[in-house]
Amino acid sequence: MRVSSLRPNYLTRRLSQIAFQKRSPDCPWLSPAAILLLSEWLKPTDHGIEYGSGRSTIWIANRTGYLVSVEDNLSWHQRVHKQLKEAGLAGKVDYRYVECKLREQDEPDVHPYADVAEEFSNESLDFALVDGNLRLLCMRKVIRKIKPGGLLILDNANRYVPNVFLNGNTTIHEPCAKPRTPGWERLLFELNNWRWINTSDGIWDTRFWVKPCS
Repeated sequence: MRVSSLRPNYLTRRLSQIAFQKRSPDCPWLSPAAILLLSEWLKPTDHGIEYGSGRSTIWIANRTGYLVSVEDNLSWHQRVHKQLKEAGLAGKVDYRYVECKLREQDEPDVHPYADVAEEFSNESLDFALVDGNLRLLCMRKVIRKIKPGGLLILDNANRYVPNVFLNGNTTIHEPCAKPRTPGWERLLFELNNWRWINTSDGIWDTRFWVKPCS
């Protein structure tokens, strides 16, 4: 356990986070504000992709027309696959298991896990949620697949992009003063003209970018 996890401010926010998750067992593991935003934004006709599966898979599938979900943990994939069948959603979700032994620090240029996005035509997706492995590469691959006005969503964003707010940070856990790597800095430059919204529960940020319409 990290020493930082024992700080009173962290414990208070962590307990609040756990309480919310218990009160809302069907909601994704995102910030409450992010869930509220998505619940109002997503439409039954929307098509999208998510990297990293779980509660979000069923929750999103219940609100949209079609979802491709990519998972790199085999046992977790089997568990969520069973849940999708039990919920009657298997026909709405193209649920993929793609092995990925690389991690963020490797920052490859190509990998089958992230390359699932290449199966889509440019500007064909209404949303993309990046909450799994190789997040930088997945973000890079999926940017051009988002429709104008569509959403690009990064969970745990405070690990990767600056979250400085007023005289501090939006989180007390893993705050970020500058892009995590040069690759993230280049990505933020590419997203410079996209409007963005940052949501936070004080521990993790979920950040949304909206693709410009022109």
